[in-house]
Amino acid sequence: MKNILLSAKGGDITVWRAATDFATAYRQALLDLAASDHDSSSETVFQKTCTLLETATQDHNNLLEHLNGQIREMATAPPHCRKEVTITFYNYLYRHFSHFRSVPIFYELSMAFLQQASAAIIAQARIQLGDSASALPEFALIAVGPAGRHEYSPFCALQLLIVHDNTGTEGLRAIGLFSEKLHDGFEAAGLAPDQEVTPRNPEWRGTLAEWRLRCEAEEEHINPCRLADQFSLYSGNHLGDDLKQISCATLRANSSAVTNLVHRMTALSNGLGIMGRLKLEYGLFKLLDYGLLPFSASLSTLSLIKGSSSVSSSGRIYDLLMQQVLDVELAERMLATWHDLHNLRLGLEQFFEIDRKNDQLLHLNPNELSPEQRQSLKEALESVAIIQRHVEIIFSEMGNSAP
Repeated sequence: MKNILLSAKGGDITVWRAATDFATAYRQALLDLAASDHDSSSETVFQKTCTLLETATQDHNNLLEHLNGQIREMATAPPHCRKEVTITFYNYLYRHFSHFRSVPIFYELSMAFLQQASAAIIAQARIQLGDSASALPEFALIAVGPAGRHEYSPFCALQLLIVHDNTGTEGLRAIGLFSEKLHDGFEAAGLAPDQEVTPRNPEWRGTLAEWRLRCEAEEEHINPCRLADQFSLYSGNHLGDDLKQISCATLRANSSAVTNLVHRMTALSNGLGIMGRLKLEYGLFKLLDYGLLPFSASLSTLSLIKGSSSVSSSGRIYDLLMQQVLDVELAERMLATWHDLHNLRLGLEQFFEIDRKNDQLLHLNPNELSPEQRQSLKEALESVAIIQRHVEIIFSEMGNSAP
């Protein structure tokens, strides 16, 4: 049965949700037109719907053209103009999201922009090093956290680290200065680098050997479990691939690290009380703390334990499905949960200014949701609890005991 469903739906499981959403939206458009124009024939209603679809397609293409233009502009924009390019790009991207509600496209384009910005900022930092640039060892710039899962938006802190080749005193001095320039460059471009998880801090840069030791020792001040989510924004000499392979293998072999990861995951609440009601603080629901974090922690933990090499959440879900760690029903439920939670996240973010911080950003007012949205949120949070329990069971079957 699993193979029949897979062959029917195809390998890219993000298409599963997209096909369902399109069919639902198209049917609703037909019903709306039919209800508003009783005198029209079925053929006329169908033609009007096709016209609406063609208009939407043109709007989509126009926005994509603007977005791709901003990505190209970031490659050549002078440093003092990069923040303006960033703001313009994300204004277009949130506009696209508000029109089409496509979470996968948002993150795909956001990561493409981040990669282009990284290339420009790296080039600028090299120039700023002057003569010291010749001592710079080969390196890789790695995103962890949300960007490490291909889920970056300008409202989440950009967490970065560097892995570099072995080098001498001059090289270490150069990589330290380079890391300072990089951090400043991302900040100036409006890309909000994290103030702790940044190569500007010595704990977040090092050689492959140093990173291996950090994973083995499980140094609490850097929390190497963050390395469960990695994406190379720039990789020289295959260092990015090497770090991912070494760090994930080392973490998997470190029973203390895996246990710690599972403990952290199970400690996260799914946001539902005993009676199935939302946990509210001052009438607001913390979408990050009670939805996004426990879901991503569960999927990252399971992916690490089972050795998934995929970066994105949808890719990991597919990997786990093919390994038969998940059945089709749970895989679809996880994908729907991911989509619903991030749909709410991006829906909240679109109303805020990119260059201004707001502590209430991901605090959701349930009274402002439609009945359908409230039901989707509740189902997503129930799914988070199911997924957490699934990870606990798998962990226990490995001969360990979850809390």
